[in-house]
Amino acid sequence: MDKIKKYLGFLVFPLFLLMMLFPASEAHAATDITNKVILKNLKLAIASTGDESTGYHGENDTTVALKYSGEFSFPNVTANEIKEGDFFIVEAPSNLSLEDRTLKLEDKISGKTIGNVRVESAKHRLVFTFNSEVEDKQNIRGDFFASAKETVTKEDKIVTYVLPGGKTQIITFKTLKTQQAPVEGEVIYKGGWNHGSLAKAGYYVRINRSQQDLKNKTIEITDDISLGAFASYIDGSFALNEAEFDTTNTNFANLKRKIKPYKITTDPEEYKKDSDNTALLTLTNGKRSFKLLMPTNMGKKSFFLEYATTSPADTSEIKNSAQFLIDNEPQLTWKKWGDKINTSKESAVTLKTVKAAGASVTADIAGKIKITKFDEADAEVKLKGVEFDIIDKAKNQVVETVVTDENGVALSKALNDGKYIVKEKKTKSGYIVNSQEFEVEMKKEGVPLNISNKRETVDFEATKTWVGGKSTDYKKVKLGLYVHKEGQTIEDSKPVSGSYTPEVTESNGVYTYKWAKQLPKYDVDGTKLIYSVRELQDTTELPLKEGEKVASNDHNYVVSYNADKTQVTNTYEVPKTKVTANKVWTGGTDSIRPSLFFKLYRTLE
Repeated sequence: MDKIKKYLGFLVFPLFLLMMLFPASEAHAATDITNKVILKNLKLAIASTGDESTGYHGENDTTVALKYSGEFSFPNVTANEIKEGDFFIVEAPSNLSLEDRTLKLEDKISGKTIGNVRVESAKHRLVFTFNSEVEDKQNIRGDFFASAKETVTKEDKIVTYVLPGGKTQIITFKTLKTQQAPVEGEVIYKGGWNHGSLAKAGYYVRINRSQQDLKNKTIEITDDISLGAFASYIDGSFALNEAEFDTTNTNFANLKRKIKPYKITTDPEEYKKDSDNTALLTLTNGKRSFKLLMPTNMGKKSFFLEYATTSPADTSEIKNSAQFLIDNEPQLTWKKWGDKINTSKESAVTLKTVKAAGASVTADIAGKIKITKFDEADAEVKLKGVEFDIIDKAKNQVVETVVTDENGVALSKALNDGKYIVKEKKTKSGYIVNSQEFEVEMKKEGVPLNISNKRETVDFEATKTWVGGKSTDYKKVKLGLYVHKEGQTIEDSKPVSGSYTPEVTESNGVYTYKWAKQLPKYDVDGTKLIYSVRELQDTTELPLKEGEKVASNDHNYVVSYNADKTQVTNTYEVPKTKVTANKVWTGGTDSIRPSLFFKLYRTLE
């Protein structure tokens, strides 16, 4: 009997151990769901241009970057059918050199990662794997863009790619051969390209390639990117270098070398400290325009400017133009190219955007309302802590109150079919409650709602007063808006980057500048904003400090401010001159002549 118990003990213990390691509720095994996916629009394109049939390259290039893209969907898959770990495979042409990498599979609406895409060059395929965020989703669909390349030589090359399903695509790779031509007076030229893997565009600007003498000139570069698809300049992407190009007077204009980097600052005071080696960047129009005040004493130097913008990466066109200004006057971009005479003062670029490497997905939230809350002036600013009531329209009852998270997203519970009212109950501090009521109808599928909020505004007023001098000297001047947060000091103020236009009125030499219902009352973090002004120098638009002088009709005025810098005063400086008076004695004895004093008289003009 003891032996039987002993043997049973040996048998039961391993079984008990297995039960502990592997509970009765089995974990879901990863499943290949390739047979459930629908693929369409599989194709290749030149990464920089989006062209699907022809790619151009330089004579010295050895590769051309490509994008392999397509769309996928699961039209007949219900909520919770796809589980964590499930995957599907997209094959690539066998002669395509893919770039090995792992991409995030991001939800277009929430920004959450719903899985990843593993690009496998050796196996010529992409493997899509979902994580737990996919569960409770239905009608899942998305797209992908994978980086690839084709080797090229100086000779033209034609390549045939066989796509999944047997469809073929032919791309011709052509070599660009340039004939030299004379170019006179080029002061600015701008070019652009799409980033190979990110949703952004890059730009370069050749400045003063012709090496004109710009000594003692005020030089500015301006750029406006608000003409086409939405894009904005990326902070920290600006770089300026003194440069040498292949030639100064022909169309052979490639960058030969960067000679010296120059600092770029957004702080006028920083610029003033070392203006010979610094450029001043001012972003305006919601970061969709900029002005770059170049270093002083440029002389005959040439420069190379680089920067980047965001990109919609959706084949829409970004349109922008750059100008070269001498003492506030736009210049011809170049004077003569071969026999062609130029009349344009803008170097314009139209860039067709292409999808960046990556993958995105959209999925319906079965039976739920998904609210995304954002700043009306800047959609990238998502609003946390905004409350909404979800009201059953038929019963006129609140069924749930939801609050947006750090991504500005609020998700309701699963709701029965029917009509509902979504009403904003409480907004974030510094914003105005959106009073609109949004009616939605639930029909098993989820409903997304994108709702914006406008920031509270504040009225601001500043004055400019002329004291003394001639009334003919009095004029409207440029005042720069400055801002700092409550709790900071006036010395912490920075220039306002937005484009705001005041109403200006004049009475007895006092100019009043009013910004009505324009300026945000609070920062995005809810802190109250305090505004002030600085008078700007006419040519450079640099802020003038207390005690600096401005000229009007050859008369000088001294600039002063009140404590909170809302009142600017220009006080006439009486000109001073040297007067010499001589008394000449004729005859007599020098030793007995008395001391004399002169009384000075002035005659007013």
